[in-house]
Amino acid sequence: MVNSSEITQKKNKERYSLIASQPDPFKTIIWNAIYEGATDIHLNAAEGGTLILYRVDGIIHEKRLLSETEGRQLINQIKTAAKLNATKSFMPQEGQIKWPDDETLRDIRVTVVPAGKNAESAHMRILSFPQEGWKISNLGLSEDDLQNVSSTVNSMNGLVLVSGVTGSGKTTTMYSFASLADLRTKMAFSIEDPIEFNVPYAQQLEVDERHGLTMYQGLQTILRMDPDLVMVGEIRDRDSAIVTSRAALSGKLVLATIHAKDAAGTVDALHYLGVPYYIIGGSVKLIVSQNLMRRLCPSCAEERTPSQEEKELFAEANLDAPKKIFDATGCKECNFYGYQGLFAIFEVARIDHDTAHMITDGIHQQQLRDHFRKINIYPMLVDGLKKVAQGITSIDELYRVCDFTTKSK
Repeated sequence: MVNSSEITQKKNKERYSLIASQPDPFKTIIWNAIYEGATDIHLNAAEGGTLILYRVDGIIHEKRLLSETEGRQLINQIKTAAKLNATKSFMPQEGQIKWPDDETLRDIRVTVVPAGKNAESAHMRILSFPQEGWKISNLGLSEDDLQNVSSTVNSMNGLVLVSGVTGSGKTTTMYSFASLADLRTKMAFSIEDPIEFNVPYAQQLEVDERHGLTMYQGLQTILRMDPDLVMVGEIRDRDSAIVTSRAALSGKLVLATIHAKDAAGTVDALHYLGVPYYIIGGSVKLIVSQNLMRRLCPSCAEERTPSQEEKELFAEANLDAPKKIFDATGCKECNFYGYQGLFAIFEVARIDHDTAHMITDGIHQQQLRDHFRKINIYPMLVDGLKKVAQGITSIDELYRVCDFTTKSK
């Protein structure tokens, strides 16, 4: 009988074999990363050399350990391709690579940093433009949530906040919401740090603090240019938060992303940055909180009956437990990860008149969370459970991603 360690060794061998010794390891590493669907490539200085890691569907996977000489040569190749100074190893450098792929150019953002004596580490972020563009139908929102988003965006005023943790797909959602407005007939602007993708018919500004363009200054400039719609890459400081909120009060539609774990927490996150509750209550029209989950590989997902504990989890969310659920296993089709691709789960909170008054009065975060449940605004956990019941993902992935401390009905 084969034990689990032997299976793990076999899987690792399959993974590592994707990066074999090639005449051009630089191209090999990038092409294999694209083939696996990686969003990030890390080259970390490690004992004995340089460790190559890919981030695939949000999870870090080790790929290969290069010798010190190989690692140094590879990082120098990356520097050259990104138009960085190959001889400068004592300070961080940032650059960009235009990578040809199927008659298009992918953007690869490069960061190289010193990592101890005579060593460097590098990170490459692979940006992939959605094949079908920024279609809101591709997000996976329910019909009710889609209606709430559409009606709010089409009203062309107020603040729409897209919240989530780092790497949860907030920018993609913000761009998709903007696509609902006919940008050909609107004056649309964005201020981003950095610009991730080009948005057709929008004027996009990129933060450049080295030359004096901060997020706050960019926003102030945009608001003097007669905008109908403003997109804010991420609200991070007090001045930007207040200007963003006040712009929404002045009859503009403002779409912005912010770091928060759920809809109720988003209100507190904005207040923590210095925006008074009365401005939040008056400006915010919609909060969409989200996270990303991995999609089960259809070739190897394994069916089973849910346990009693898992059935109770569905019952607590007022959902019927499915007769079958699926677990991840792993096969060649998914590089033995068990998953292929990502999808989003959502909490969509439209701020009605009563809720706006509660926010203006400074309602406590947990009280707001309880209020949302009473008016049938459910946490991301419920959306995740629905995806488990549909066989899209596993219960293990749900436990990995979702916050079970906010699972109130």
